[in-house]
Amino acid sequence: MSTPTPDASVAGASFDVLCIGSGIGSLGAAAVLARHGMKVLVLEQHSVAGGMTHTFQRKGYEWDVGLHYLGRLHDPDAPLRRVFDYVTDGALEWARLDRVHDRLVFEDRSYDLVAGAEAFQETLVRAFPSERKALTTYVSLLRAVERASRHHFLQHVLPTWLTPFTQPLLGGPFRRYARRSTLDVLRTLTSDRRLVGVLTGQWGNYALPPADSSFAMHALMAEYYLEGATYPVGGPGAILRHVAPVITRAGGEIRTRAPVEEILVHDGRALGVRLASGEELRAHHVLSGAGVAQTLGTLLPERWRPQASLAALRRIPPSLGHLGLYLGLRGAPDEVGLPATNTWVHASYDHDANVRDSRSSPSAPFPVTFLGSSSARDPSWPQRHPGRSTLTLVTPAPQAWFERWEGTRWRRRGPEYEDFKARLSERLLDSAHARFPQLRGRVAYQELSTPLSTAHFARRPHGSAYGLAHTPERFLQRWLRSRLPVRNLLLVGQDTVSVGVGAALMSGVLAATIVLRRNVLGDLLR
Repeated sequence: MSTPTPDASVAGASFDVLCIGSGIGSLGAAAVLARHGMKVLVLEQHSVAGGMTHTFQRKGYEWDVGLHYLGRLHDPDAPLRRVFDYVTDGALEWARLDRVHDRLVFEDRSYDLVAGAEAFQETLVRAFPSERKALTTYVSLLRAVERASRHHFLQHVLPTWLTPFTQPLLGGPFRRYARRSTLDVLRTLTSDRRLVGVLTGQWGNYALPPADSSFAMHALMAEYYLEGATYPVGGPGAILRHVAPVITRAGGEIRTRAPVEEILVHDGRALGVRLASGEELRAHHVLSGAGVAQTLGTLLPERWRPQASLAALRRIPPSLGHLGLYLGLRGAPDEVGLPATNTWVHASYDHDANVRDSRSSPSAPFPVTFLGSSSARDPSWPQRHPGRSTLTLVTPAPQAWFERWEGTRWRRRGPEYEDFKARLSERLLDSAHARFPQLRGRVAYQELSTPLSTAHFARRPHGSAYGLAHTPERFLQRWLRSRLPVRNLLLVGQDTVSVGVGAALMSGVLAATIVLRRNVLGDLLR
């Protein structure tokens, strides 16, 4: 396989490509490029690489922070599985979750989301016997959006001057779904508010309730899990452990505690970066996984910031922040008895009203609480952490709740902040005990993260772990793609394709396709 001839104008370049951030978009692109003989430097500002796929440990317990489960990986021939196998040299194994991968809990009853499109549909028909036609149409719509997305995202690798010509043919069908809200589309299928609440019960996976989210985003996420879910054996940290050797074997490097301060640009072309330390590094391409708002509005020199794009970004809010309660539990997984099934506890069937109430007051009921156990999902856990188990609870939390502590330092935010966190933690812990009463007396450690934690560790403005909010407006931005206005500067990560680890990895494949000038995914699927 050939490598493009480097641009001789980048004097002193010691790397072919520089990646800002070590999320899966950057790591995936770096591994693909490394396997084509390119030398890639990945720069991570945090002390731990991996972005939202990294794990952290306290007192012998381990938790995932952003990867709780993935779809489409049980099939070794699925495109996403092929990509994961390629960037990890086939060393990463996957464990399939239970047949019921998600359980949605409402005030009156719970509903199971079952693996397999037909089983999914029939299970819900039993709960909603008069809605068979609506459910059949719904599943067909999910498939249609997924098919349309393939052509839409193909445009990312094409020169931007072709957009006016390719958009009607390649992007038109997807945009017809993307410009409508999830609630708007579902109301054309059914008038049953409970069914709408159930079908959107995983909205936390893209952090927007039905009236605000693009139906395209909802459909992509819902279709992604139709055939079930998987979890990496060894936990999400295994991804970095298997990707890193692929990068370093080609002479590349993953450097932590290396925050990028500025992208170096000359004559409209990216030629490297300047670190916060003052060190300048040169390369033939720069890939940014720092998010589009930070990349264009902060990292680019002011002269090169595209004002039209920045004006468009001001119309797209950041995604919701969140609280994460991490519980360390005494006892092995078989003793503790937590399921591999994820549990979503909802305040009511009206997700939009729940979010409005929550935004108005932190004392309002949490709109949704996600409960998931990595120790129950990972078959290697008992060997890695004997006698221990964990549970993670995640709930949306507006950044506005924490504005008064902005600018303070992690672990030095003061007693009022700690008291506020303690009250929030107690409410979440009550939710865990209500759902899993066997946990009483087993909690040996607990820690709460807030949007300020996300901003600190992941360098995400407003603590928006999911980047831009996935509204209809976000998907209608024709300029929001892998290629950015500065030449040889590419975007990777959730803002490129859509939210989620799988989509972020595919953004890395798109970037590698542009750098290599070859159809990387086509190569993998042959």
